[in-house]
Order: sequence, then structure tokens, then C-alpha cells
Amino acid sequence: MKMFYKYLTYCLQDIRFKKILFWVVACFMVTLQLLAVLPIMSAATRWHTVKDFIVASQYEYFYIPIFLILLAPFSSKDNEWQLLRRYRHRQQIATYKVCFVLMVTAFFTVIVFGSSMFSTSLAKWLFSPYITNYSALLLYVPEPKEHGSLLYFIYMFYCVTAIFGLLYIVFQQLFKNNFISAIIVMILGMLDRYIKHFVYIAFNISEFTSPISTFLILIAVMVLLINAIYYLVNKLDFYVRDDDS
Repeated sequence: MKMFYKYLTYCLQDIRFKKILFWVVACFMVTLQLLAVLPIMSAATRWHTVKDFIVASQYEYFYIPIFLILLAPFSSKDNEWQLLRRYRHRQQIATYKVCFVLMVTAFFTVIVFGSSMFSTSLAKWLFSPYITNYSALLLYVPEPKEHGSLLYFIYMFYCVTAIFGLLYIVFQQLFKNNFISAIIVMILGMLDRYIKHFVYIAFNISEFTSPISTFLILIAVMVLLINAIYYLVNKLDFYVRDDDS
């Protein structure tokens, strides 16, 4: 418990040091989403709930790159030397990396759903009483009936985003390059949209077909990636890397 508290403290401390980055991302997302719901945008896309709004924002093209922007500054070589000063064992460094991804994912999920709920509430307050038919000028067209559970969708969003974050750490440990790792993760996300449809199934279908199986699959994938991170961190030779630089 004491060690877990130590990981938590260090993660929060590092996030606090980069809090400006989180505020910039939050303001950027709120600005884009407000532009989407205001009638100054001429878009034919229609959505009805917070879930539909987020899905319509193209998760693979919009949310993954923004999430990786939050992770990248904490994967630099300078940060690894800071971890060496904090921890005595490689397993502790790997645990920190995993905890940090999960915590940043939690903050990112709060930013996404907080900004989306604010945008949808504003659109509903401004335009809902005056809308009688679907409008191509507004992305938001309120509908009285909700589709699916928002809590389940939040959980799916968190797990899928955490998997992409863990994948990023795996590739970062393999290639020692943040840019290449981010590109690979984004390419995998784009390929999934056209080949496997893993994200689409998790967000849109799993709740109604196999929620328990999807839950177990996501946990299994996360455990597999976490074990890969432990293995790769244990194989790193920090001092040789420093001599070569």
C-alpha cells in the first residue's frame, strides 16, 4: 500500500508539472466542440447523445493523436533518468509507466466527457426549444430516447484508450523514439477502422451482444501489454544508452 501511494504521488506530481499541457488540450477540445454545435458550422452529420457526439468525432483520427500528445512528454530520455533516481528496481519503473498511462487515461477521459457534456448541454439549452426538424446546420439534434448506457460507454472509452496508451509505451520501449511510436499507434488505430473494427465493436455493439466477453477481452489485452512493458523495461540497459548518446 505504501509503494502504491508512492506511485500515485509521483504520477500526480509529474502531471502537475505538465498541467499547462492538460489545460491546453482541454481548451482545444472545448473550442472545437463548441464550434461543432454552434450554427456557424455547415455540417450534415447528425448525432443525438453524448456517445453519438464522441463517436461522430472519429475516435481514431481525433482522440488518439490528442491522447498521445499528453503521453509523449513523459516518455523522453530525461524522464527515464528521473525514474532511475526515484526507483531502485526496473520492475518499479515499469509499474510507474503502467500507472502513469492509466492515470493520464483517466484525466483524458474526464476531459473528453466533461467537454462533450458541456457542449451538448449548451446546444440543447440554446437550440433545443426551437428545433422542429433535423437541421444540416447543427450537429446536435436532441432526441428524447437515449441509446445504450453512458456509463458503459465511458468504461469502454477508458479501456480502449488505455490499450492504445500501453501500446505506445511498448513501442516506445522497443524503438526508443516517441515520434515513431506515436505514428505506429495512430496507424494501428486507422487500420482497425478499416480491417478489424475493434473500436467500433467496443463502442457500438458490445453492450448489446457480449458485454462480459468484451470486458474480459479488454482486461486480457491490457494484462498482456502490461507484461510486455515489464519485459521490455527489464531488458533495457540505461547506461549503455547513455554512453552511446
